[in-house]
Amino acid sequence: MAEQANVRSIDSIAVFRAALINYIESIRATTSEAKSHVLRMQHWVGETQKLEWTRRKKKCNEQLANARSDLERAKIARPDAHPSMFSDQVRGVERAKQALAHSENKLVAIARWSRELEREGMLFQGSLQRLSRVVDGDLERCTAWMAALIEHLNAYLKTPPPKLPKAEAAEMNQPGARRGGTEPTRSTKGDDGNEPDFESSQTPTADEGPDDQVGSND
Repeated sequence: MAEQANVRSIDSIAVFRAALINYIESIRATTSEAKSHVLRMQHWVGETQKLEWTRRKKKCNEQLANARSDLERAKIARPDAHPSMFSDQVRGVERAKQALAHSENKLVAIARWSRELEREGMLFQGSLQRLSRVVDGDLERCTAWMAALIEHLNAYLKTPPPKLPKAEAAEMNQPGARRGGTEPTRSTKGDDGNEPDFESSQTPTADEGPDDQVGSND
């Protein structure tokens, strides 16, 4: 047996389809923004910060070289002085060394996080591709199917009802026309308008035989 559609509101289908289209557009906008954010982060860590700390490391090397030169010049200027007399120059060298070590550690961390971001970015891109396939495949087909369904239902509503043949229409318009293929009820009254007496009909009983019937005729 064929299934029957129970469509109560075509407008509800249209409203749901419009909401689904907005949802698809929001997914695409969100995924595009997420991709851009990941790429910006990777560029900031792998390019911007790497260049910045490379520049700082170079500057720290120059500062360390200058601090060492200051210490050597101070020792040359006062060769007989006590080492405590060069404490300022020594502290300058230590500060330069610490700054250089800090910049080197930053570059090591940048290289590590660049590799980590690249790996996570590839995983993230794979997840977005699966989501994009669902959006571009299943959801797009769903919107197309609903558009065809709405068009089909609207065309069905515009279709005029079928016209009955003239003979059948005339028969259906008669007051006593049969409905549902049922036969009209036959009257059980006789010609005189009274109910027939079936009990008084001459029907042989079990006690009467053929001879009795013949005798009665005589």
